[in-house]
Amino acid sequence: MQDATASAERPAPDLEPRAITMDQYHALTPEKLELWGGYLIDPPEYVEQRRNLLLLLLVNEGLLEAVRLAPPEQWRAALREVYGEP
Repeated sequence: MQDATASAERPAPDLEPRAITMDQYHALTPEKLELWGGYLIDPPEYVEQRRNLLLLLLVNEGLLEAVRLAPPEQWRAALREVYGEP
């Protein structure tokens, strides 16, 4: 898995869905899904594998669809917290 991680470029989500490569899939997809105290893949203090999977899903789904999953005010609050936007 380390060789695949080194050779795979981390994709960045776009507004529209797009495909990922096999190298990205192998480098960023966890070996198995498990539920740890209500958290997928690993306990809450271990975020890397969960974030890698989320990244692949966001690339495949596109940001336009992703933002439909939460109310607009939640997205605005998140943007303010992360980027300091008004």
